[in-house]
Amino acid sequence: MAGTDIRRGGWQFWALIALSIGGVVPILGMPLIVGALADHWGYSAAYAGYITSIDLAGLFVGAVTTSVWANRINWKRFVGAAIVLCCVMNILCVWFHTLGVLCALRFCAGLASGVAYSSSLTLLSRVPDTARGFSIVIFAQVIANAIVLAVFPAIDTKWGPGGLFVTIAVVMAATLVIVPSLPGRDPRRTSASSPSTPPEHPRVAGAAIMAALCLAAVAFVYVAIGSYWAYAERMGISFGLSAGLVHHLLTASVLLSSVGCIAAYRLSRSVGQSRPLLAALGGLSVILLIHTGSPNPVMYILALCVVQVCWNFIDIFQLGTLAIVDPTGRSAALVPAAQGVALAAGPAAGGLALTVGQGYWAVLLLAGGAATLATLCYSIVYLCRLRTAEPSGG
Repeated sequence: MAGTDIRRGGWQFWALIALSIGGVVPILGMPLIVGALADHWGYSAAYAGYITSIDLAGLFVGAVTTSVWANRINWKRFVGAAIVLCCVMNILCVWFHTLGVLCALRFCAGLASGVAYSSSLTLLSRVPDTARGFSIVIFAQVIANAIVLAVFPAIDTKWGPGGLFVTIAVVMAATLVIVPSLPGRDPRRTSASSPSTPPEHPRVAGAAIMAALCLAAVAFVYVAIGSYWAYAERMGISFGLSAGLVHHLLTASVLLSSVGCIAAYRLSRSVGQSRPLLAALGGLSVILLIHTGSPNPVMYILALCVVQVCWNFIDIFQLGTLAIVDPTGRSAALVPAAQGVALAAGPAAGGLALTVGQGYWAVLLLAGGAATLATLCYSIVYLCRLRTAEPSGG
C-alpha cells in the first residue's frame, strides 16, 4: 500500500509478530489456566470458566478501544502503556485470589492484552501482501501455542496459577524491547490524501447486511471454539484420560493445526474462499454434535484434532470472505472485537451449560450449536452474495 512504512520481513514486521504472540498467550493457555484455577485455588470448573470470560471481556474492550482510537494515538506510547499494565495486573494476581478482586485484575490484564493484540493486527494490515503477512502470524501463533501447552503444565505443577500469570507477565515484558520499533502515528495517516491512493470501493445494495452476517458468523465460531477450548483439558480427564496424556494431546493437536493453514492456502488458489469455509464449518458442527452423544476417549481425540485443524482454516477464510463482501476493509477491522466478545461469552456459556446440563455433553452441544449457526450465516451470505460474485479460484 502506498505510503506504508511497515515492510514485510523488516524489523517492524517481526516486532509486530512478537507483539501479537504476547497478546494472545492468555487465549492459547486458556484450558490450562481453567484447570489450574480449579486444582489449586479451589474454584469449580464453571467458576474458573467465568473468570476466564472476564479476562476475555477485557480483551474485547481493549480491541474496541484500539479500533476507535487508531487514527489518533501514538503507537509507541499506547502499546508501551498496555504492556506495562498487563505485566502489573498479572503479577498482582499472585497475591489476590478472592473472586471479586481476581476478576477485576483479570479484566484489566485482558484489556491490556487486547490492546497489544489489536494494535499488532491493525499495524500488520498496513503491510503489502497482507495474506502472506497474516499467514506468518498464524504460523507463529501455532508454534507459540505448542510451546505454551508444553511449558504451562510444568509451571502449573510447581507454582500453580500464580506461576502461569507471572509467565504471561514475563512474555509481555519481553515485548517491551520492540516498542521503539513501532511507528509513532498510524503510517496510513500520511498517505490518506495521496493522489495515488485509490478511491474507496462503493458499497453495493445489501453489503452492510452481508457484512453483519459475516461478523455474526465470526462471533458464533468463537463461541463454539471458546466454549470447547476452555474445557478441553477438563473434558479429556473426565473421559478417563490421564492429565499427562491430555496435555500431550493438546500440544499435538495444536501442531496439527498447521495443516489447516497449508490447506487454506492451497484451496484458496484453486476453489476460492466460500466453499471451503462452508465445508469446514459444516464438518466442525457435525463432529461436535456427534461427540455430544459419544462422550468417549476416541471421540474426544477425533474432535480435538478436527477443532484444531478447522480453527486456523476457518480464521483465514473468514477474513478472505469479509474482504470480498466489504472491499473497504471496515468490516474486517471489527473481527478482533467480534472474536473477543465471543471468546468471553464462550467459556461463560460453557460454564452455564456445564452447571445446568450436569455434564460436558452440554458444553459440546453448545459448541456444536454455535458452529451450526455460523454455518447458517455464511450459507445465507454465499447464496445471496458470493455464489456469483466470488471468483472460483486462481
